[in-house]
This record gives sequence, C-alpha cells and structure tokens, in this order.
Amino acid sequence: MVVGVPLEESTKNGTLVSKRATPTVCKDHNHSELVNSWCNTKSSVTVICANKDFPGTFTSDTIQCNGDEVCVDYLATEKSAQAQCAGAYKRWDNANSITPCSSTASYGGGTPIDIALGATTYDANGNPIQVAQFAIYLNNHEIATTFDRHNVSKILRGYINNSDEKFESCFSFSGSARVTGYFAAFGAV
Repeated sequence: MVVGVPLEESTKNGTLVSKRATPTVCKDHNHSELVNSWCNTKSSVTVICANKDFPGTFTSDTIQCNGDEVCVDYLATEKSAQAQCAGAYKRWDNANSITPCSSTASYGGGTPIDIALGATTYDANGNPIQVAQFAIYLNNHEIATTFDRHNVSKILRGYINNSDEKFESCFSFSGSARVTGYFAAFGAV
C-alpha cells in the first residue's frame, strides 16, 4: 500500500481509544442479550438481541449515533463482530489517491490494555462501501488485512504503548466514487 494524504482527524484527550458515548445495547427488556451488531450507515448501528428465556428468539433494532460520532465495525472478541459509535477517530478519503491512508496515531498510555482496532469505509451518502483491500498497520507493518470488504479489524491483547509506536489504516479503491474511511480503537472484551 502507498501512503495517502490524511484529511481530517478527531481526537479527544490525546488518544483515539474511543469511549462509547452512544452505547450499543439491547433496549427491549425481553431481548436483552446482545448477539451481534454492525454499521448500518455512517450514523447508525443495527443490533441483534436474543431472549435469554427463549433460546433462538431474536429481535433487531437500530441505534442512532450522536451528531459527532461515526459507526465503526470491529471485533470485540476473536469470534464476535460488533459495531460502535465512535467519538474519537481518524477520518480520510480517496480524493487524492487510489490507496489513501489515515494519519498515524498512538493508543494507550503505557499500561497493558486489550484494544480492538477497527476501520470502516462509507460512500458519499454514508452507506458502507466495499473496497478492494483494507489494512491496519503498526509501525508500517501490516497487522490485519481484508479483501473486497468495507471493514477491517484487529485485536491486540496486552498491548503496551510506547511513544514510538504508531497505527494507521489504508484502503485501495479503483472506482470513481468518493470513499471515506474511519479508524478507531475500542477496549476489547
């Protein structure tokens, strides 16, 4: 991948580890167990919830993100894909490059943490859009990649940040559509 030109970034308190402002939760007390969630649009999350008393009984709901948040898909555990509204993220698009990258960012503060890195791409209307290749890098080394998808994620267990370590995300897209990527980190389960 080739480094592109970063456009905009949003950070809060000097870190990109996003604290959930709009929780991804099940609102129906009869279906209170979160099974799965994904980004429906740039500003909404679809959740699937189960009824604990009646196994195999599910319901779905859509949660709207707050105004300054964007939805990012990620792996909460190695086997659980989730989505969350992120208030701290990197934003970039393909205006100046076929393979644009976010600007680099550090995560954490020196103590071991479990983090889930996630990135999602959207079209000009805020709908998820598939890209040819999507990757996450740590110090210019690829740590996660997907092909023909709109998201990429990686969990790092016991990650300890030092000031020299930097993350970034890049995608490849050869069409004429404007594609915007959002990259964030969350606490992993």
